[in-house]
Amino acid sequence: MIMINIVDMKIMNLENQDKIKKIISIILLFFWCILIFYFSNQVGIVSEGSSSRVINIINKIFNINLYNYKYSSFIIRKLAHMFLYFVLYLLSLNVCNNYKFNKKYLYAFLFCFIYSVSDEVHQLFIFERSFQLMDILIDMLGSTISFCVIKIISCFNSNFRIKRGNDEGENIK
Repeated sequence: MIMINIVDMKIMNLENQDKIKKIISIILLFFWCILIFYFSNQVGIVSEGSSSRVINIINKIFNINLYNYKYSSFIIRKLAHMFLYFVLYLLSLNVCNNYKFNKKYLYAFLFCFIYSVSDEVHQLFIFERSFQLMDILIDMLGSTISFCVIKIISCFNSNFRIKRGNDEGENIK
């Protein structure tokens, strides 16, 4: 009877850990969406100022003057889009993993796409901002790169496990 209670307690602990993981993954995704919304909600001049600050930091770190380059601000802004949606894909995939969805990669990608489109629609209502189809494509490129990185890492991990298991004398078919 005591042994059964210990097993039950361990099962309850695992269930609680799963619930906590689910809640944390949703909270992280929610806050990342708020961050994207915050950036999208900035009027054009404020958004341009953010890009200028990033360029200043890069100039100081690498001792170059990006202001000499015609498209530096444009490139920084598009890289920011890619980065935001790279992370958004990771976080949405994490939620899908925690809920054990069968088509987790597709659902995470669809979430990023829908959020990207809604983000661009939102910008229609912000002064000096507009709906940009190119931004949606760049956002999806960031999500796609995230997917590719995950697949490459998982491929390396599975190869590492196979080699490691083989070194320990296990037969692998």
